[in-house]
Amino acid sequence: MLKRNDKGFTLIELLIVIVIIGILAAVAIPNFQGVSDKARVAAAQSELATIKNALGMYQAENDSAAYPSNSTISSHATLVSALAPYISLPSAGEASWTWVSYNSASKDTFVLTAKAKDRKSTQLLVTPNEISVVTP
Repeated sequence: MLKRNDKGFTLIELLIVIVIIGILAAVAIPNFQGVSDKARVAAAQSELATIKNALGMYQAENDSAAYPSNSTISSHATLVSALAPYISLPSAGEASWTWVSYNSASKDTFVLTAKAKDRKSTQLLVTPNEISVVTP
């Protein structure tokens, strides 16, 4: 038998707490997903910066001072093999980006296009001068 001075929570108090926790979760989860997407894009940019530097080393060691040709680099696998003397790249499944294309228009420039493995598949363009994010 309960006495009037017994302490405890009522059903209404518990429901109010559950509703408040639900509201906080509804606000926090989308913010967390945005942060994790930004982290994935940053990881892809970091890996692509390493590739950009390795392509610069390739050009510096190449007799004709040229970047690899389009026929030399046509996929993630051929990129890995062409840059193997300079860096160790992760396989396509382990990389933080996915292959799109490589284009070496002249001996002095290249454009490597990749997509970050985030929810929006953010497109990244790598040139000898910069790595830029193309807004999806």
